[in-house]
Amino acid sequence: MTDTLIAPASSSAATAAGAAVVVEADGRTASNDALHVAIEEAVRRGAPLRVLTTWGPRHREMYDASAVAERDRLSQAQLERRLARALKRSPDLDVQSIDGYDSAAEYLTAHPESVQLLVLGADHPDAAGLQTALERSGCALITCDRRHRL
Repeated sequence: MTDTLIAPASSSAATAAGAAVVVEADGRTASNDALHVAIEEAVRRGAPLRVLTTWGPRHREMYDASAVAERDRLSQAQLERRLARALKRSPDLDVQSIDGYDSAAEYLTAHPESVQLLVLGADHPDAAGLQTALERSGCALITCDRRHRL
């Protein structure tokens, strides 16, 4: 198991009241690892958890319209089950799913002060604007790899 924390370059990280732990749920297996870590971090920090549901763009690239709708429905149901389990363990956790963004980079660019920590799966694709968005937001980044590899 390897989790990597990259602290913000500046000491003015987004730690204002209400700054959230954000995780991108994109339908990849590694995003499940990231969701688990994000829940732990949000509880530990007493921060709200925001789950970016970005599987839609991925589904549109791989499937026809009817399959996209079914994949979206299944992905949403899986996410809701995972979040329901988290809320049973931590009923005071402020959780919100956010859609309408194609990536974490896009969300960070639109809301740079609202994120104190971004959690991504280890196989998250490098987005062109992610590094820039991270630098501008001042938030920390955790990448998660919970699978044992040989």
